[in-house]
Amino acid sequence: MSLNKIVEIIKNKKSFLLSTHQDVEGDALGSELALFSLLRRLRKEVYIYNSDKTPLNYRFLPFSSYIKNKPPQKEFEVGIVVDASDISRIGIVRNGFLKTKILINIDHHISNTKFGDINWIEPKVSSAAEMVYKIYKRFFPNISKNASICLYTGIFTDTGCFSYSYTNSQVHRIVSELLNSGVTPVKIYHEVYSSFKARDISFVGRVLSRVKCDFKGKVCWVKTSQWKDSSSGDLTEAIFYNLRFIKDAEVLILFKQIGKNVRVNFRSKGKIDVNRVAKFFGGGGHKSAAGTTLKNTSIFQAQKKVLSFIKSHIL
Repeated sequence: MSLNKIVEIIKNKKSFLLSTHQDVEGDALGSELALFSLLRRLRKEVYIYNSDKTPLNYRFLPFSSYIKNKPPQKEFEVGIVVDASDISRIGIVRNGFLKTKILINIDHHISNTKFGDINWIEPKVSSAAEMVYKIYKRFFPNISKNASICLYTGIFTDTGCFSYSYTNSQVHRIVSELLNSGVTPVKIYHEVYSSFKARDISFVGRVLSRVKCDFKGKVCWVKTSQWKDSSSGDLTEAIFYNLRFIKDAEVLILFKQIGKNVRVNFRSKGKIDVNRVAKFFGGGGHKSAAGTTLKNTSIFQAQKKVLSFIKSHIL
């Protein structure tokens, strides 16, 4: 079993390099920081290198100040990548991980390419944080408060505030334990989601005002040719949070023109597997959340291609 192999490697090796995917969010950061906490508690040499800077709304996370953003120069015994479906997703730090003696891949994306020497892939768990929780429990019966904050944040955000289909009894048992370790949910909620500026909300409003629905209301989408990431929080999730209020919609899509490319994000309320759509266009993700990038195309062409595929192969 991959989990057993990972536990043995952690026991026997001394130096570790950690990373996660670009466009970091709650689960990516929460899982890698909880793993960082565990390795420090075990008195291992451990560093985190991410391609992207930590967004402002996640800088409250314990140990986030230890994250570095330049490619590592020294070599490590073990590289561990969490929550990334492919090694290319970790960006500029990739070469540092290819130099490690052992590369471990921990992920819950169904589209994972199994790029590691050891691949622990669990597509039916709620989050990468849930997987790191299982590793942590192999070493200590009690999880520290700081690690619990990281794990809770990962689970909380990747389950859509406990609303996605993989939010099961196991998830709630884990969360109950984390709460008993001193986690305060209301503080984490406000840190993550009460971080936008007024101009961010105005932008979200303009995007939402152009919502379209088709296929008897089952598919709803918005598009923007003026996308700008906000340092205050995740505007993509803010848009999807509001789109989920549409009663009959099963698939939600956000088209973003970024230079010559179009980034397409998908969300599902559970009945339809949006990973199938993303995978067809070279992307991937989960059944309920996925994405892809269509290169050298217009937002209108991207919309036409995606909706045509959904009509022909999904609905």
